[in-house]
Amino acid sequence: MTTSPHALNWFEIPALDLERAFNFYSTVLGAEHVRKGTFFGSELVLFAVPFTTGEAVGGSIVRRDHFIPSADGALLYINTFGNLEAALSRVEKAGGSILAPMRDLGNFGKSAVIMDSEGNRVGLHQTA
Repeated sequence: MTTSPHALNWFEIPALDLERAFNFYSTVLGAEHVRKGTFFGSELVLFAVPFTTGEAVGGSIVRRDHFIPSADGALLYINTFGNLEAALSRVEKAGGSILAPMRDLGNFGKSAVIMDSEGNRVGLHQTA
């Protein structure tokens, strides 16, 4: 049995409208970085990273009755795949807002905090 080297194994971001959330994230991150899928008969939006190989941590956007979008609680940082400035330039056009502008983290890259189209506070991160 192999163990994951990652502190986080999987994450789920709540959505009220999956199509709207898909449009938001595919606009902000780029269409090649998100895809629609199903899991045990439920529709979801997946971040297109190699999570099944252990190279990356996977996550999805889901709609469930007991999942409520929130601006409070844990803050997850999503990889912008090398272009944080470009991603931030598309946030408002996609129906979100910028809560904390881009900041330089030195050797750790750059980050910003946004509100997505569903009302979730989400971090965006670009590695150095």
